[in-house]
Amino acid sequence: MSDVTIEIEGDSDAAVALALLRMIAVAEGKEEDGDRNWYLETYAACLAVVRDADILDLDDEDDDEDREDGDGEAVDDPARP
Repeated sequence: MSDVTIEIEGDSDAAVALALLRMIAVAEGKEEDGDRNWYLETYAACLAVVRDADILDLDDEDDDEDREDGDGEAVDDPARP
């Protein structure tokens, strides 16, 4: 990926996220055949990363803050800080 050159025009979060999106598209071979949904989801993830926000994974339904065991008791998730 060292041969990829991306120029960022401006220093806004949106500009940096767009540059990151372009880098990912090239690395994954999506620059020509990526679909609209892929671009929108990936740009949203890039923007969240640039803004240091949590990324929502809409595909993961079991990603709740408070998880419960079979008895309705809250369970700590060791994967979460």
